[in-house]
Amino acid sequence: MLSRRVLRVRVLQYLYSYYSLIKFSDKPEQLKPDFIRNLSTSLQEINKYYYKVLSLPIILSDINAEKKEIAKSEKIKKSPSRFNFSDNVVIDFLRRNKKLIDNLNRFKINWNAKTPEIRNWYNFVLDNEITKNYSLLNKPKFKDDFDYLKKLINKIKFKNEDINQFFENENIHWYDDRIIIRSMIKKTIESLNSSNFNTFAFANLSEDIKDDINFASSLFESIVDHTSEYDEYIIKNSKNWKIDRISLMDKSILRMGIGEMVNFSNIPIKVTMNECIDIAKNYSTPKSGLFINGVLDVISLNLQKKGMINKSGKGLIDNK
Repeated sequence: MLSRRVLRVRVLQYLYSYYSLIKFSDKPEQLKPDFIRNLSTSLQEINKYYYKVLSLPIILSDINAEKKEIAKSEKIKKSPSRFNFSDNVVIDFLRRNKKLIDNLNRFKINWNAKTPEIRNWYNFVLDNEITKNYSLLNKPKFKDDFDYLKKLINKIKFKNEDINQFFENENIHWYDDRIIIRSMIKKTIESLNSSNFNTFAFANLSEDIKDDINFASSLFESIVDHTSEYDEYIIKNSKNWKIDRISLMDKSILRMGIGEMVNFSNIPIKVTMNECIDIAKNYSTPKSGLFINGVLDVISLNLQKKGMINKSGKGLIDNK
């Protein structure tokens, strides 16, 4: 699930923050290890928020069950279908799943049904047309329960502003992580489509998260350690541009591109440049892509002539 694009963007975010803070830091030598540690943690915590989002339907269902118990003592009886949510067999399967329980404990995830946020989200879910239609079903079948959970996740939870704001307040990377988590959740829900749950599987964040973290940490560290050297390359190869006139974001992207070209022999130059150009288009100004392209192209050619960029491995013969 973690593409190199995701890792590069995360590295860029931490580089931008690092360079913004270092000039104000009393102990700059402590910044690098702190940033590397936080970078690593931010990638590992994507899993935490995957399980947190996946478990949210459970607590909302628990509130519905609570309402169902209260309704038993009321004089005016409510339709049993109003409480289909609490009887949803797919959500109940998740509630009882040992691996999910273990991960909720591991990440110390404990939704509290009494908090105002949860109550507001429950009311929002209950008032949604999707839930209203589901609540009209008399004794819903497995497919009804499955379809409702899919819609609850994709069409209600991920599109609710209050829910997204809650996660943004908890996780500064939520804007980017949400895309990954949504894909993981979708894959997980799809695996629940059998009534005996024999196809169920949790989505993997990565085939090798340790390798992903090592790539991101090594890239960040190599750039920070050689900032002055890389800035010299930028100064020499950016015509009519003084280093202090280049925005911090563009400088960070250029430094990242140089660092990857020089230190990662198995990544083709074209791949590095294309990634940096696309990231610049998305995270900097409209003209940054062209600027990044021009400067990195000249730098790569000059560093290849000096023998400072050496690529090896399958498919790396043509690095021009």
